[in-house]
Parts: sequence; C-alpha cells; structure tokens
Amino acid sequence: MTIYADTQAAFVEELRCITESGESFKVRGENTLELRARLIEISNVRARHIVVPRRHNNVFSSIAESMWVICGRNDLEYLGAYLKRASEFSDDGVTWRASYGPRLRNWNGIDQLAQIVSILRADPSSRRAVVSIYDPDRDFVESRDIPCNNWLHFLARDGRLDLHIAARSTDIWWGFSGINAFEWTLLLEMMARWLGVDPGRLVFFSSSLHLYERHFERAREVVRAQEHLGQRSGVEAQARFDTDWEQLKRELEEWMRLEGQLRAGQELKELECALTDPLLISYIRMIDLFWAAKRGAGPYTLDRMIERLGDTGLATAATEYFGRPNHRQH
Repeated sequence: MTIYADTQAAFVEELRCITESGESFKVRGENTLELRARLIEISNVRARHIVVPRRHNNVFSSIAESMWVICGRNDLEYLGAYLKRASEFSDDGVTWRASYGPRLRNWNGIDQLAQIVSILRADPSSRRAVVSIYDPDRDFVESRDIPCNNWLHFLARDGRLDLHIAARSTDIWWGFSGINAFEWTLLLEMMARWLGVDPGRLVFFSSSLHLYERHFERAREVVRAQEHLGQRSGVEAQARFDTDWEQLKRELEEWMRLEGQLRAGQELKELECALTDPLLISYIRMIDLFWAAKRGAGPYTLDRMIERLGDTGLATAATEYFGRPNHRQH
C-alpha cells in the first residue's frame, strides 16, 4: 500500500505508475493501461481538490455530484447540468440506475448512513459499520450503469474514523480524480463529525485501476508537468463540515433548495440563505459562482466571488478553472 498526503498526490503518483508500469489490456474494444489490486491510502482527507496542469478537473461538478449522492438522488435533471457526460451512463435518459445515493440513503427503506451512525455511537469499537453498494439482486444485468464502488467500511480507532473502500473498477482519470476521492473523503469528514471524532485515513482498494487510451497523452503531460512543479506544500485550507446528524436533513434540504433556484437563474445574493454549516455554505457559493459564469459574468465579477471564498482550496480550484482559455468546454 502506498500512503499519500492528499488526493492530488495520490492521483499524480498513481497516474505515473499506470503510464510507466500499467499492463496493456483491451476492454469492450478500447485500449487501456491497467494496474490490478491497487491499494491507495490518503492521509489528509480534507485536502480533496486536484489542481494540476492538463487534468482540467471540474471542482463544480465534483461538489454537485457529491451533494447529489449524499442527498440520495439519482436524477439526471440535476446531475446533467454539471456533468455533460451523465446521460452516457443512463439506461433511460432520466436517472442513473445504479446511483450511489439511493443505495446509501434508501436501500429497500434502509438509510445505511443512519445505521452507521447508530452502530458506532452505540459501540465505537464495532467492526460492523458496513455499507453495501453492489446489489446482486439488481446488478447482474446488462446496463450502462453498474456500480464501480461496491463496499464501504467505517472503522473508529484511537479517536479517529477511517473509511475503507472496495471498488471492482476505477478509471483513474474520470472516476478516481473526478469524483470518487472527492465524494468519499467528504462523506468521511461528515461521518466523523456525526460521531464526534476526527477524520482519519481513507483507504481505497481497486481491483482494476486503469486509464483509457483517449487519456494516454494527457496523462503523460500531467506527470511531466508535475515533475517540474513538485509537490504542493502546506495543509489545504477550507471550511469544515460542522452539522450534527440530527440537523443534517434540514441542511441538505436547504442546500438543494438554493441549488435549484441558482440553476433556475437566480443569484445567491438575492436569496434568503438559511444554511448554517460552514462547508455547505462554501459549496453553495461555488454553485453560485458556476452559474454566474454560465450566465456570462465577467472576470471582475468572478474574481470578487472567488475572493469571498477566502484563501482556501476551493478558491485555488476555481481560479485554476476560470484561468483556462476554454473553461466553458469543461
């Protein structure tokens, strides 16, 4: 197992390993480079933003999709507004059949996150805090959408909460760096807060960590660029999640209400915002920034909105995003 300081370090180094040592393998007619049985540990789970040249990561879609998952949603009306490729993984053009959200929050009527909170509050030493995502009753089918991340395990030790993840298949470019590392580090931060402990490490196991041929050259460019830049230093600053489990429903409903109004064309400064959580406030400000840019706001307006995020990883990611000449294509 390789231990990395943060998500960005994990992405860049694993990308280097794939481009240098990955085995060539063709899947469904597409060439890939693959590393099998890969185990990755991330130490600082709050530093979840990837800002490297040529990756062109979209922090806005990572935020939007992570919130969509944690709220238990599966609709493309929401997700497609932030992720252009979303419809490519839908069987019906309306939902993601195997979206993680409903499986986390409503598995045949069971809220698995609520169960984890209950188990670990009753017995912090428990090894039974398991979340299932893959469902043999539903997933042995032909579909565009079969869950890649299959199993989560929360383990509390020495005042810290770890999250272990097992995935059958991980596209390092669109999967790991685009959403998986972001959504699971966010969930770990939230769960730790609900249990009154510090977030510990995230350990990600992938049976097949791979890179598609369409990304081979850009992957090598990312690795070369990062070798010249070196590792970023210091701890990435950001607001922290600070909401009790009992108040989560109210905060998520308010966040989604605001998101819907921003997507419909309103501005955050025009709305009455009842959010109290520092991290969720910063995330809705990012959504406001995203839609302001979509509506054609100029550089001065966008810069002022970024300044209000403070000296944070979000501000850095937003600045990099809008600094691309063709950012509207991403």
